Amino acid sequence: MYGRQNVSGEHRLFHSLSKGRTLVELFGAPAAWVVQMALSHPLAAYACYPHQIPLPAPLWPALPAILAIISLVCLAGGIFSGYVAWDSWRGLGSPLEDGANKKHVIEADEGQTRFLVMLGMMSSFVFIVAILFNTLAVLLIRSCSAWI
Repeated sequence: MYGRQNVSGEHRLFHSLSKGRTLVELFGAPAAWVVQMALSHPLAAYACYPHQIPLPAPLWPALPAILAIISLVCLAGGIFSGYVAWDSWRGLGSPLEDGANKKHVIEADEGQTRFLVMLGMMSSFVFIVAILFNTLAVLLIRSCSAWI
């Protein structure tokens, strides 16, 4: 993943993340949120409103537990995605200095790698917060309760 490369007698740090790792960083937490929304809302809607009349209690007594499990699994997926991005950011470190010129030595793809890793960290943070809000709604609001 990370290593040293000898280019014209100088040692430079090169950063190349695997495509799979980059995809997890960028799309892991958003995908977890989409899964949470795609599973939780239709299940809750059907359990509380299967026909034309809303029910006072869900069709399945275990609905709150099912929704909580879905939310916690998705939260774990989002946190994992954020951890992968954070670990990649730590692995990038700081740019090396060229001994003769005292300038920062940056490989051609390092700027792109730093951008993608930072984007993955920010994306993970935003979607982890979204998953947390949905999880709190599942845990704090009674199933099939009226909003008004």
